[in-house]
Amino acid sequence: MSLSAKLFTKLFSFFRLGFITGLFLIPILSFGQASQRDSLNQLISQQQDDSLKVNTLLELSQNYFSIDQDSAIIKANEAIRLARKIDFKKGAGYGYKNIGLAYYYMGDYDQVLENWEKSLAIFEEIDFKSGISNIQSNIGSVYQTIGNDPTALEYFISSLQSAETIQDTTRIATALLNIGTVYSNVASTYDQALEAYDKALPMFRGLKYDDGVAMVSMNIGELYLKKDKPAAAIEYLKESLELIDESNYGHAFSLSLLGWAYSKLGDLSLAEEYYRQALSVANTTQSKLEQSKAQIGLAEVLGNRGVYRAAISNYLAGLELARETGVFYDQATAYKGLSEMYSATGEFRKALEANEEFISLKDTIRDNNYEKTLGLLRVEFDLASKEKEINLLNAENELNEVQIEKDARAKQSLYIILILFVAIMAGLVFQFFYFRKTNRRLAFERNRSERILLNILPKETAEELKENGFIKAKEFQQITVLFTDFKQFSVIAQNISADKLVKSVDYYFKAFDEITERHNLEKIKTIGDAYMCAGGLPTENSTHADDAYDAAQEILQFVKENKMSPPEGIYPFEIRIGLNSGPVVAGVVGTKKFQYDIWGSTVNIAARMESNSIPGKINVSENTYQLLKDKKAFTYRGEIEVKNKQVLKMYFADDTASIAV
Repeated sequence: MSLSAKLFTKLFSFFRLGFITGLFLIPILSFGQASQRDSLNQLISQQQDDSLKVNTLLELSQNYFSIDQDSAIIKANEAIRLARKIDFKKGAGYGYKNIGLAYYYMGDYDQVLENWEKSLAIFEEIDFKSGISNIQSNIGSVYQTIGNDPTALEYFISSLQSAETIQDTTRIATALLNIGTVYSNVASTYDQALEAYDKALPMFRGLKYDDGVAMVSMNIGELYLKKDKPAAAIEYLKESLELIDESNYGHAFSLSLLGWAYSKLGDLSLAEEYYRQALSVANTTQSKLEQSKAQIGLAEVLGNRGVYRAAISNYLAGLELARETGVFYDQATAYKGLSEMYSATGEFRKALEANEEFISLKDTIRDNNYEKTLGLLRVEFDLASKEKEINLLNAENELNEVQIEKDARAKQSLYIILILFVAIMAGLVFQFFYFRKTNRRLAFERNRSERILLNILPKETAEELKENGFIKAKEFQQITVLFTDFKQFSVIAQNISADKLVKSVDYYFKAFDEITERHNLEKIKTIGDAYMCAGGLPTENSTHADDAYDAAQEILQFVKENKMSPPEGIYPFEIRIGLNSGPVVAGVVGTKKFQYDIWGSTVNIAARMESNSIPGKINVSENTYQLLKDKKAFTYRGEIEVKNKQVLKMYFADDTASIAV
C-alpha cells in the first residue's frame, strides 16, 4: 500500500477518565530504509516545479513521520512553498495537514491546531469536501485528546455532514466512529456509542479496510472494559491487535488496553508484560502520547503489586509526558495514582498535594455544564437530521404542485387563444377534454406520490405525515420482531461474482417481502444480508406472535426448498432466524431518505436470538415462548448473557408447526 493510496491510521487515548479514537491519518508504514528516502529525494531533484513534485514532497514528508518529525515539517514546508508558487491550493492544504501530523507525533497540540486550521481554510476556499471532512475530524480528535469533548463533538458532527454531501463512505464511517468515541466517555451514552460503532463497522468491512475494522473492534473492546467485562473485551482487542502493524501509530495503545484488561482480571504479571511491550513499541515510534499511556498503566499495575517506589517513578514519568502533550485526562490519572502511592508509603503531604492537583484537573476537564452541553449537541444533531428529511419531502411536494399548476396554466392559455378562432361549441368541447385530461394528470401525479410514499413508510404513518406535516414517535407495548441472516455470507460474497450475489439476495428478499405481507407483518429494513420485520405495528394486534412465527416457518421452508433445488444463477443460502416479543418505540429517521424504524431492548434481544441461532433453525426468546407455548412446539436450548449481566432463555421452534389439541 503506497503512502498516497490510503489515508488510514488511528490514534487512541484511554484510561479511567476517557478513551478517544478520533484521528484517521496517513498510514505510517515501515519505509524506514534510507534508500527509499534517497530515491524520493533523487526523484524530486529531477522533477519540474509542478503538482507532481508537490505530491512527491508530501510523500517524502509522510515518510519521516515516525522517525524524524523535524524533517517531515521541512519537506512539508517545501511542498507548501512550491504549491503556492504554482497556485496548487490543494497541495498547500495537504502540506499544512502534514505539518500538523508531525506536531501531533511531537505532542505539540497548539501547533497541530494552528496548522490544521490553515489546512481547513484552504480546503473550504476550494470547496474540497473530502478534505474538509477529514480535517474537521482530525481537529475534533485533538480537542478530544486534550479533554474538550463538547468542541470535539461539534467538529465530528460537521465532519459527518460534510462527508454525507458527497457520499464519501470512508469519511462517513470515520465520523461515526469518532462520534461514538465521544459518547463512550459518558456512561449514560454507552448505548449511543455502540450504535455509532455498529453503523461504522459494516462500512469499513464493505470497504475492506482492515484498519477501520481494527479501530472499531478496539473501541468495542474498550467499551466492554468500561462496563467491567474484561473477558469480553480481550476477544475484540486481540482481533484489533492482529490488524494493526507494529510500526503503525496505535499498536502500543492496543497493547496497553490488553494490559488494562488483564489487570481487571487480576492477572497482574500478564498485565505488566503487555504494558512493558506497549512502552517498548511507543519508545520505538517516539510517540509521547502512547508512552504516557503505557507508563501510567504500568505504574498502576506496579502499585497493585505493592512495588510502590517503582510505581511512583513510572507515574512521574507518565505525568511529565502528559504535561508535554497537554492531555488533561492523563495528567489527572497520574496525579490520582501518585496520591494513592504516596499514601501507601506514608508521604501524606505529597499525597495531599497530588490529590489537590487531581481534583483541579478533574474540574478543568468537566465543569457543571459538560454533560448538559453534550446532551444538547446530541439532541440538536438528531433533530437536525430528522428535520432535514421532513423538509426535503415537503419541498419535493411543493415543487410537484407548482409544476402541475404551471402546466395547467400553460394549457389553459393555449385553449383561450384557440377559443378566439373557433366556434363557441368547439370551444366548449375543447374545454371539456382539457379538464378531463388535467384531472387525469392530477390523479396520476397524486397516485404516483402515494405509491412512492407508501414504499417508504407504512400507510398509517404516511397518512399522518400528509395530514400533520410531521411524524410523532409512537410506543407499542407488545410486538414481535423477526430477524434473519444468511450463514457465512461474508465468505460466500468473496467467492461468487457480484452479479450472482446481488441476484441471489434480491431473489430471497423479494420472497421474504411477499411472506411478511401475507402474514400481516411490517418490513422494517435490510442491512447487508440481514432482514428485519415485525408484527403488531403500525396497527396493534393480538396475533403478532403467531404471525411472526408462521412467517418464520414459511421463510425457513422457502430457504430449505431452494437449498435442495436452487434456481439457475441463484446461490443456495442457509439461514438463521430469531424471534422476540416486547415493547418498542417506532418512528421515522434518516439523513438522506425517510426510514421507518424501531428501537428498544426488544429489537436488541431479537438480534441476539438470531445471532445465537444455528442455520435451519428458529431461535425464540422467553418472551415469545410464553405467548406461543400453548399453541406451538418448542425445545429448550439454554441461556445466553447479554448487557447488564441479564440472562436470557432460548428455545428452538420444532419442525412441527403447532401442538395437537
